[in-house]
Amino acid sequence: MFNEREALRLRLEQLNDKEIIVMRELREEREGIYSKLRELDKKQSNPPQVRESSSLMDLVSAAAQELKQSKSSSPHIQTNTASQPFNKSITSIQREAALKILSMHKEGIRGASLRNEIEKETGMKVKNMTAFMSGLMKHHPEVKKPGRGHYIIKHEKSFE
Repeated sequence: MFNEREALRLRLEQLNDKEIIVMRELREEREGIYSKLRELDKKQSNPPQVRESSSLMDLVSAAAQELKQSKSSSPHIQTNTASQPFNKSITSIQREAALKILSMHKEGIRGASLRNEIEKETGMKVKNMTAFMSGLMKHHPEVKKPGRGHYIIKHEKSFE
């Protein structure tokens, strides 16, 4: 029974890893599509008009244009973006800070020092450093843990 339980647990971990990889690929493809759509919209002289047979992307683009125009026409409304954008989660802000710090330390950095620097830079406490770094390594495979409590970014060489 123990072996079956362990095998099932390992399979769940594999599924989680594959899910993260697939989600990353889908996100990258979606971003590519959005950038291509923006590029095509810039080539058109007039924005797409909302009509009954409009595609969903046309409607979204028109709504985004209206939102941008309404924001630019009312500058007296102040949003709460003093220290960070409102649409980013705490974890994503901390991950960005961790990646920035790791990229500055080419030889790597101890987990405790990394935690202190992340907290100093973001002003937010990292609750569980091991879980945080495990998540970071899943989302960013270039981050490695060569030894206990030691983290480093290993940039793969590209042959482009």
